[in-house]
Amino acid sequence: MIMNDDNMNGVNDDMNMNGETEDNPSDIDAQSVQPAQAAQPNGTTQGEAAQAPAPTIDRSWLTKAKETIDQWAYIMLRDADDHDIDWDWVRSLDLEHGIGAASPADLEPGAASSAFDLLKADLAIRDRLEAILAKMSMTFMRDFDRHIKTYELPRALAYADRRLTDQIDLLRDRGVAEGLWTVADEDRQRVTVPVLHAVEGGPLSDEALEPVQDHTAEIVNARAERRKADRAKREEARHERQMALFEADEKQYGSVEAGPDESAPADSSSDQGSTDYLIEAQPVINDDNPAVPNVEQAYANETAVPEARFERKRHAAAEHVAARQAAAPKDYWREVYLPGRDVDNVMGIDLETNGTEPYRAYIIDVGFEYMNMRSPRPANAGADYSYDKDYYESGDAYDQHRFSFGVTPEAARHGNAFIIELTGIDISQRTGAEFPLFDEDAAAQADLLRRLTSQPYVAHMATFEHSFFMLNVAGYAEAYRNGHVTIIDTLPMSRLWDEGSIPSEDHPDGDNRLDAYAKRQGALHEDDAERHLGLEDSHIMLLAMKHHLAQLKAEARGPWGPGGKPGVGGKRIIARRHRR
Repeated sequence: MIMNDDNMNGVNDDMNMNGETEDNPSDIDAQSVQPAQAAQPNGTTQGEAAQAPAPTIDRSWLTKAKETIDQWAYIMLRDADDHDIDWDWVRSLDLEHGIGAASPADLEPGAASSAFDLLKADLAIRDRLEAILAKMSMTFMRDFDRHIKTYELPRALAYADRRLTDQIDLLRDRGVAEGLWTVADEDRQRVTVPVLHAVEGGPLSDEALEPVQDHTAEIVNARAERRKADRAKREEARHERQMALFEADEKQYGSVEAGPDESAPADSSSDQGSTDYLIEAQPVINDDNPAVPNVEQAYANETAVPEARFERKRHAAAEHVAARQAAAPKDYWREVYLPGRDVDNVMGIDLETNGTEPYRAYIIDVGFEYMNMRSPRPANAGADYSYDKDYYESGDAYDQHRFSFGVTPEAARHGNAFIIELTGIDISQRTGAEFPLFDEDAAAQADLLRRLTSQPYVAHMATFEHSFFMLNVAGYAEAYRNGHVTIIDTLPMSRLWDEGSIPSEDHPDGDNRLDAYAKRQGALHEDDAERHLGLEDSHIMLLAMKHHLAQLKAEARGPWGPGGKPGVGGKRIIARRHRR
C-alpha cells in the first residue's frame, strides 16, 4: 500500500524518538517467540492452497487486555485531542462482541431502526476511541519506567475499531439504499473521507446531515497543526533559553563586540593573530586543541588561560552557532532509517491493506523475501521463484513468501473498488477458511514477529508497515521498544541519495514512489508499473536497494560518504537506562 509522505504526519512523532529506555526487558521477549510449526499460519503460499478447516478463534485475549487499563490510566490521563480519558468507559466496551450501537439486523435496508441515529452514535464512539488510540503509541514508547507491561490493550481496541468501521460503512450503505443520502469520497488535506450529500427531494438536507458526517479529516488535520505549533513553540523556547544564558554571560564577562581587551597581555591567544580567532570574521574556539581548556577546566583552574577573554570568545562562538542552527532547515526525520555501510542480510516486506489507517483497515496481502546486500546468496537457498510478473527473476533473492488474508463478512459486503483497481484484490471474495483474518491469526503473527526480529527489515516508507505491525502483531510493540527490531527505509535513500529524484510541481521533494525509485535503479522496466502486491513490491525494492548501495559504494557516497553511518544503520530503539 503506497501513501504520500504527508499522510504519515502523525506517525513520525512516535517513530523518531531516541529511545532512551531502561535495560529491564518487558514481559514479552520478541526473540523467544516461535511460530506454530505444524500448520501454514496465513492461508495460501506459492503453489499450494490451504486445505485445513478453519480453526476455532480464541477471542478471550480481547477481554483479558482490559486488565492492563490501570497501567495505562496511571500515566495516560488525556487523549490526543487533550480531553480527559474516562477509563471506566473504556473498561465498559465489549471488545469481543462489538462496540457499535447497531445489531446485525440494523445493517439491513428497511430495518425498523433509524440508520441516521445509529450512524451518529457509532461515529461518536469511534471518534472517542480513536482519540485514545492515537495517543497510546507515544505513551507506550515513552514509558521509560515500564509501568505499562504490554501493548495488548491498543491492539484490542484497534481490533474492535475495525469492526466498528465495518458497521459504519454498512450503515452508510443502508442510508444510500433507503434514499437518505449519497456518498462520495473527497480529499481533505491529509486524508480522504466519505462525505454524505442530501438526495434531491429526499427527507434530509445537507445541513441536517452534519451530525452524521465523518469528521476524521478535521480531527487529523487539527492534530497535525497542533503538533506543528507545539514544535515551533518548543524550538522558540529552547532558543530563548539559550539567548538568556548568552546574555547572562555577557553581563558577567562583557561583550566581545566591545573590541579587544586592552588590559590583556600582548601575547594573549585572544589577539587577532591567533589561530583560534577568526573564521569569516567570527571568533571561534578550536576545541580540538588540547591546549585550550573547556569551560569546566577554566572554572576549576582560573590560571589555565591568562585572561577572561577565553570565556567571552566561547560565548560568541556559541551564540553564532545557535543562531545558525535556528535559521537552518529542519533535518529530514526519515534519515534515521537509512542503512549503514555494513548492512548485509535483510528481509524486504510489503503489506497490502484495504485502507490506510491501521486501526480501521485489514492486512490482506503480505509478501516478503530475503536478500544479502554484500555476501553471496546462500547456496542452499532453493530454486528460482515464480513472481506475478513474468520477467521478474529471483537473482540474489531467496526464501520468498506470499500470504493472503481476509476481511470480515461486513467489510467484504461493503467492498472496495479502489483496492481492486490498485492491487487486483477483490476483498468481497476474501472471506472463509481460506482467508483468515490476520488480526485473529496468532500463528501468523508469531511467525512474522520471529522474522521481523531476526535481522533488519526493509520497507519503502516503512512507517506504514510499522504502524500496522504495532496494532496487528502480538509482541511487536514490546520487541520494538526493547530494541529487538531494526527498520531500514528505502524512501529516504531515494530522496537523499538518488540524484534522479528531481523536484517537480507534483513532487516537491522528487518522485520517491517505489515505482519511480525502482525504475531509476534498474529494478523495474521503464514501460512497466509497480504491481502493488506484497511480494513483487518487496522484490523490486530489494533489487533497487542493492543496485543503489553498490553504486554509492563505488562513488564513496551515501553510507560511505562523510555523513554515512557505520554498522548496519537503520532505526532501532537504543536500550539504555533513562536518566531522571
